[in-house]
Amino acid sequence: MKKINLILSVFLFLIVLSCKKDEQSVVLPVDDLTPELKQWAFMGEVTATDCGICGYDGYNNFNLMKKNNSSRIVALAVHCNYPTDSMVCYNMYSTYCNSRPTGGGIPSFHIGDIKTGYSVMQPYIDTLIKRSPEAQLKFTSKIEGNKMNVTSKIKFFKNVTGDYYVSYYLCENGIDGGPTATVGYKQSGGSSGYKHNNVVRALNSTSAYGVKITTATSTPLNTMYDYSCSIDIAPNWVKSNLFVTAVIWKKNPDNAAVCKFLFVNGWDAQVYH
Repeated sequence: MKKINLILSVFLFLIVLSCKKDEQSVVLPVDDLTPELKQWAFMGEVTATDCGICGYDGYNNFNLMKKNNSSRIVALAVHCNYPTDSMVCYNMYSTYCNSRPTGGGIPSFHIGDIKTGYSVMQPYIDTLIKRSPEAQLKFTSKIEGNKMNVTSKIKFFKNVTGDYYVSYYLCENGIDGGPTATVGYKQSGGSSGYKHNNVVRALNSTSAYGVKITTATSTPLNTMYDYSCSIDIAPNWVKSNLFVTAVIWKKNPDNAAVCKFLFVNGWDAQVYH
């Protein structure tokens, strides 16, 4: 009997030890907000529902670049032509377009700080992701009621000078833009099943370039900032299709430059297919 009890005790000890190991393996934070030393690219498209080319060439190339560069590119669709287009986020459109290179109509694509044709974007993307990152961020986001709450960390990997800003864009995927879509959403040039994706609905600031995060003229290597924000969700947005994309910008010290803010880095948790 003693032998049986001893065997049972050893067996129970092993089970407890195994459970402790399992517990230890999940003690690590579910959301590790430590930014990674990784450079991402940026793709911004200015588009509109009444633009036929946007619904065909613009749409196809936007999705192709997302698919070919998944997990290394942040992509934003900035809608214009209010009030014809019901997806215009006025604060985003007005401040974004007034601070980026313009001309040539829409669809208009920016890769980083360069305005380029939609058929020749990949070389600019490749150049961006080869850069040594100055800074990066990581965040977690959660919908609570009618707000998207964001908690993030921003880390600098170099000694830098100048004013750095951070933007958090509340975007929506899967918006019906097909032939039977409602007024303001039906996409000219779009076929059956057309979906508006990566649409900027709202952001954490009145400016497309967000809020200033650096607190001094110079920012030392390994400086880390914490930042949290809350973005309102409108009743007609589908909560299950909402997500956040974030970008770090640097204010251009050249006040006469066309590009008022320079792309530094970005991050989101999407996997593009």
